[in-house]
Amino acid sequence: MGAMVYLVILLLTAAWFYQFLALVSLGRFFRPSGSAPPVATGPGITVFKPLKGLEPLSRECLASFLTQDYHPYQVLFGVREPENPVLDLLRELRQTHPRCDLEVVICPEDLGLNPKVSTLRQLMPRARYDLLVIADGDVSVGPDYLAQVAAAFRQPGVGLVSCPYRAGPSRTLGSTLEALTIAADFIPSVAVANYVEGIRFALGATMALTRQALAAIGGLVPLADFLADDYQLGFRVAATGLRVKILPYVVSTNNPELSFKGYLAHQLRWARTYRVCRPAGYLAYGITHALVYSLIILVAAGPAPWAWGPAAATLVLRGALAGFSERRCLKGELPLWAFALLPLKDLLAFGLWLASFLGDRVAWGGRAYRVTPEGKLAP
Repeated sequence: MGAMVYLVILLLTAAWFYQFLALVSLGRFFRPSGSAPPVATGPGITVFKPLKGLEPLSRECLASFLTQDYHPYQVLFGVREPENPVLDLLRELRQTHPRCDLEVVICPEDLGLNPKVSTLRQLMPRARYDLLVIADGDVSVGPDYLAQVAAAFRQPGVGLVSCPYRAGPSRTLGSTLEALTIAADFIPSVAVANYVEGIRFALGATMALTRQALAAIGGLVPLADFLADDYQLGFRVAATGLRVKILPYVVSTNNPELSFKGYLAHQLRWARTYRVCRPAGYLAYGITHALVYSLIILVAAGPAPWAWGPAAATLVLRGALAGFSERRCLKGELPLWAFALLPLKDLLAFGLWLASFLGDRVAWGGRAYRVTPEGKLAP
């Protein structure tokens, strides 16, 4: 065998080590803790819900924030257009939850290229409390979510907390691949980062921070044109010396009916954003592509029987990681047949990793942007 094959074997060994590390990290992170149960009352919380429009599970997602076993809290729904169809649902929710402190705010201004940050900036003056929760419109949570978040801030030095998430039901090939990517790649990488390098970023599905922490980073204005507002928020809070934590509390996201092309576009946008935000970590991410390295060995070794061993071991190891993450940790509902797509997803992931280095253009919200070296959007 040539030197190149030995190099690939070395890369495969490193990739296997990462898979084992991810399994151990997931097990530790989601291990039940013996901490005291959260209380139902505490510091007031303001929940920000910037909304794009009406989605199939909007009712369930929005109502989950109106039935929290915690007080006091207020919910601010932000909508850009006065004719948005989600407004009818919000009026209905106001009637069915009369005891909940909620307000619907029209946020028509364009305060930067990131529409989520723009809406949040227009909601901020209406926030009455000093503990701030930012939750995407397609996220649903359990009734104890706010109590769990408030409990995390009782620990000294905590400035921001966020939560891992699972994808909701998958109805298309693209959405199935998206859910598989979250379970097999994204959440394991977060668990590894938590123990290896520490958390200096946030997960954007739900984020909570104190008003003091937000003021320390200059508020939301500096984030107006950043694509990865969640990363920037966590990174900047960590830079102030405050702790950034990820809670072992899983929230659910509505899995959009992505086409295969839509899945590739979303993953390419994520890949190019990740490459800009964490260049060293993203370069190291290339080492984790175990299936690609095992297939290179299989092709290079020709008909040698031993070469099938690494490929088979890789498939078993990747399947174990994906299944453990989805079923045991995230409590997801991906059907068994979806795991058969894991080899396809892994090959696509390697191709997207390579493609991320070939440009800086991304598609977002129906528009094309360039991602600058510092992570900002540019037309």
